[in-house]
Amino acid sequence: MLPSEPQPEPPPPYRGWLGSVARMPRGGIAMALLIRVVLFSSAVTLVLTVVQLARSYSSERARLESRLDEIDQATSRSLGESLWAMDSKQLGEQLDGILRLPSMRAVAVREASSAGGEFSVVRGEPQLSRVVAKEFPLVCCGDRPHQIGVLHIEATLTDIYRDLAAQAIVILLSNAAKTFLVAFFILFVVHHLATRHLLDIAASAARVTGADASPLRLRRPRIQGDELDQLVDALNAMRERMRRHAADMGTANARMAALLDNMPDLAWVKDTEGRFIAVNRAVAQSTGFAQPIDLIGKTDFDVHPEELARAYVLDDIKVMASQGPRRIEERHTRADGSLAWVETIKTAWHDGEGRIAGTVGTARDITARRQADADRDARRVAELENRAKSDFLANMSHEIRTPMNAILGMSYLAMDSGLDPQQLDYVRKIHGAAESLIGIINDILDFSKIEAGKLDLEAIPFHPADVMDRLVNLMALSAEGKGLELLVVLPPDLPAVLVGDPSRLGQVLLNLGNNAIKFTEHGEVTLAIEVLARDARSVRLRFEVRDSGVGMTSEVRARLFQPFSQGDASTNRRYGGTGLGLSISGHLVKLMGGEIHVDSTPGAGSRFHFELGFNVPPEAAAPSPPPRTLAGERALVVDDNACAREALARMGAALGLAVDTAEDGRDALRRMALAEDGGRPYELVLLDRQMPGLDGVDCVRLLAQRARGGRAIPIVLMAAAAARDKLTQDLAEQNLRVDAFLTKPVLPQALSDACHQALGRATVPRTGGGARESPSLANQALLRGAQLLLVEDNAINREIAMTMLSRAGIVVSLAGDGQEALEMLSRQRFDGVLMDCQMPVMDGYEATRALRQHPQWRDLPVIAMTADAMVGDREKALAAGMNDHVAKPIRVDEMFATLARWIRPADAGQAGAGFTSGVEGSA
Repeated sequence: MLPSEPQPEPPPPYRGWLGSVARMPRGGIAMALLIRVVLFSSAVTLVLTVVQLARSYSSERARLESRLDEIDQATSRSLGESLWAMDSKQLGEQLDGILRLPSMRAVAVREASSAGGEFSVVRGEPQLSRVVAKEFPLVCCGDRPHQIGVLHIEATLTDIYRDLAAQAIVILLSNAAKTFLVAFFILFVVHHLATRHLLDIAASAARVTGADASPLRLRRPRIQGDELDQLVDALNAMRERMRRHAADMGTANARMAALLDNMPDLAWVKDTEGRFIAVNRAVAQSTGFAQPIDLIGKTDFDVHPEELARAYVLDDIKVMASQGPRRIEERHTRADGSLAWVETIKTAWHDGEGRIAGTVGTARDITARRQADADRDARRVAELENRAKSDFLANMSHEIRTPMNAILGMSYLAMDSGLDPQQLDYVRKIHGAAESLIGIINDILDFSKIEAGKLDLEAIPFHPADVMDRLVNLMALSAEGKGLELLVVLPPDLPAVLVGDPSRLGQVLLNLGNNAIKFTEHGEVTLAIEVLARDARSVRLRFEVRDSGVGMTSEVRARLFQPFSQGDASTNRRYGGTGLGLSISGHLVKLMGGEIHVDSTPGAGSRFHFELGFNVPPEAAAPSPPPRTLAGERALVVDDNACAREALARMGAALGLAVDTAEDGRDALRRMALAEDGGRPYELVLLDRQMPGLDGVDCVRLLAQRARGGRAIPIVLMAAAAARDKLTQDLAEQNLRVDAFLTKPVLPQALSDACHQALGRATVPRTGGGARESPSLANQALLRGAQLLLVEDNAINREIAMTMLSRAGIVVSLAGDGQEALEMLSRQRFDGVLMDCQMPVMDGYEATRALRQHPQWRDLPVIAMTADAMVGDREKALAAGMNDHVAKPIRVDEMFATLARWIRPADAGQAGAGFTSGVEGSA
C-alpha cells in the first residue's frame, strides 16, 4: 500500500445556488459555457428574427401588389370610358375614391397620345422611396377596343415597415428573456455537477509531490458511469503508470549504460568547463584508464597531448557557440601512443531550463575507411588515365589506319600487276608485314571495346563448315611455311546451319590456331569440333585446338588470359605478339556463354577447348545423314602423319568408304599388291604429296607403270594450296596424271567432291562449306554492273578503292566531299554509295543525314568507309543513317561482302551478259 497524505480541506459551505454561482472562477468552464450559450442563442435569435421579418415583408408586399391589381380590375373600364369622353370631373372623383384606400399615396390617368398635347388627371403626392408603383393600360371602345391611356398607382411601404419594426421588438425581447433564463440554468447545473468537482480534483492533484501520493477522491459518493469518477480513476491509473515508468527508466538507464560501455565507438559528456561528467568504457580504454569512473572530473589536458587537447577544447567552444551539431574528422591518440583517424560528432546539451550545460560527443575509428577512400580515389585516377589512353588509341588508330590503307591497298594491287617472282616476293612480304601490323591494331581496338563494355555479338544463321573453311584458308600458309600438318576434324552429325556470331567464333578459333602454329616447331595443329548434345532446336558443341608444340607450365597457364601477357620474356622475344589475343578470345567466349580451358605439359603440346550452345534453325533441326553414294567402295589413305591418316579415315568412313591406311608410299604399294592378290583391289587411292622416302609423285609414277595394259586405280593427290602449281608442273614434266586434286587441310565436302570426281561420278550438292574458292569472287559476281558513287577526299584512298571496284566490274563515280556527292546524286542514279566519314566541306555523317531527308534516297544503300574503328564509331555511322561500316585499311573480302549484302545492280541481266567496267565523275 502506498502511504496516504491528509485529505484536502473542504471548501466553505454553499449558501444557496446564487452563492455557488458567485464563487465560480471567471475564467472557468461554466462561465465560458455561459458566454458561448448566450452568444450562440443571440446569433440564432437574430438569424431567425431576420428570416421571419423577411418572410412577413414579402407576404405584406405581395398582398399590397394584389390590392393594386384588384383596383385595376374594378376601375379600369369606367376610367377608360371617362378618359374616352375626356371627362375630367368624373376622372377626378374616381381617382379620389382610389386615393382614399389604405396605403395609396398617388394615382394618375394619362392619355396614351393626343394631337393637341397629353391629357392627364393626377391625385395625391408621389413619393421617391418606400413605394410600390404599377401602371395598367386603359382600353376603349367599340367593336375593336384599343389602348387609349395608362392608369398609374403608387402605394407606400411605410405602413409595412412600421408593423415589421413592432413585430421585431416583440420577437427579440421574448427570445432574449428565454436565452438568459436557459443560460443561467445551464450555468448552475454545470457548476453543480462538474465545475466544483473539477476544482476539487485540481486542488488535490496540486498536492501530489511524489510517487507515494494518495489516490485522488471526490467530495461525493461514487456514481455508476459518472465521467468525473472515470476521470479520477484515469488520473490515479496514470499516477501508477508514472511510478512504474520511473522504475522502468531506471532499468533502461542501466541498460543504456551497459550498452554504451560495450559499444566500440567512443561516447562522452562534458560540462561547460570541459570536464568529463560521463564516459563509456571505450573512452577509458582508449586513454589508458582502467574504469570510466577514473575519467570523471578530468579534462582533455589531463589525458591527451597538449596540442591535441587544445584542438579538442576549441572544437567544444565552437559547438557550444553554434548550439548545433558538428561533424569533424580529426586525429586521435590511442593509449599506446599510436595515431588514428576518428569521425567525431559533437553537439551542445542543455539543462532543464534550456541553458547550455556542456557538450556530448561520439567518435568512431575511420582509419580503415579513409584508406578505402584513398584507394577509391586512386582507382578513379586510374580510370581517368585509362580513358585518356582510350582517347589516345582512337586518335592513333585513325592516324595509323590511313597510311596503312595505302600500304595494304597498293601492295594488294601490285601483287596482281604482273610482277616478276622476286618483285612479287618483296611485295608479298610488305603486304604480310602490314597485315600483321593491322592485326595488332585490331586486337588493341577489340580490347578497348571490351574495356568499354561495348563489344556486341550477332545472332545470325551461318554454316559452321564455312567458318572452318575460312579458318584453314587463313592458317594454311603459316602452317605450310613451318612444315606443319594442319588438320580439321568435323563430326558427321554437325548441323549444317547454326545461329550465332560466325565472325567472333572464327576470330577466337583463328587466334587459338595461329597461337598453336606460332608455338609449334614440328608435328601438327588440329582444329576439332565435337557434338556434345543436340535436340530439335539447339546443339551444344565442343571446340578444340590441339598442337604438338612447346607446351606450358602451370605458372604460365595461370596468367595466360591476362592482357599484354605471354609465357615469359624469352617467349616474347622469340615469338613476338602483343599478348592481347588470348585475353580477347577469353572475353569473347564468355560473351558467347562459355569459358576457355587449357591443358598443357611442357614439351608435349597444348590443348585449348571450350563449349558453346547454339540454336538450330527449324530447316536444319533434323540431322541429315551424309549421302552414301560411295558406300562399299574400298579406299586406301596414304599419309605419313598418323593424325592426318586417322582424320581422313574417319571422314572417308562417314562418306561410306571402306578405308584402309598406309603410313608411306612403300607401305601403300605393298598393301595394294596384297589387295589385288586377294581379289579385293582398292577402287580409290588418296595419296599425300609430301612424304619421306617415296613421295606422292613417285607413287603416282610407279602406279602408272604397274597399270600399263591393266586397270588404272583412280588417284586423289593431296597437297597444300601453295604447292598446287608446283605439283601440276612436276606431273606434267613426267607425263603423269591424277584423277583429282585435294587441297590440304581436308574438309568433308572437299573430300566428297574429290572422291566423286576421281570415280567419275556426279558430285553431291553442297549444303554450305567445304569450298576452297574465295568468297570474294561470288560477292564480286553479285556486284558486277552496279553503279557505285565513291565519296573520298584522299587521292591514294580513291585510287585504291576505285581500282579494286573497277576490277570487279563495278561502274565507279567519284566525289571529293559530301556536298559534291549530293550534287551528283541529284543528277544521276546510283545503286549505292561508299562514303568516307572525315572530309572537308561536308563530312560523310552530314551528307548522309542530308540525303536521307529526300524520299527518293531514303532506301539508297550508304556504306561507311572510314579509318574510325574505335568503340562507338560503327554506331555513330548507323545513327547518321548509313547502312553498314567498312573499316580502313580495306580488307578486300570484307568490303565486297558488305557491298554484296546491301547493293544489287539495277540491271543484273545486262551486267551478266557483258560488261565493261569504267570510272566516272570527278577526281
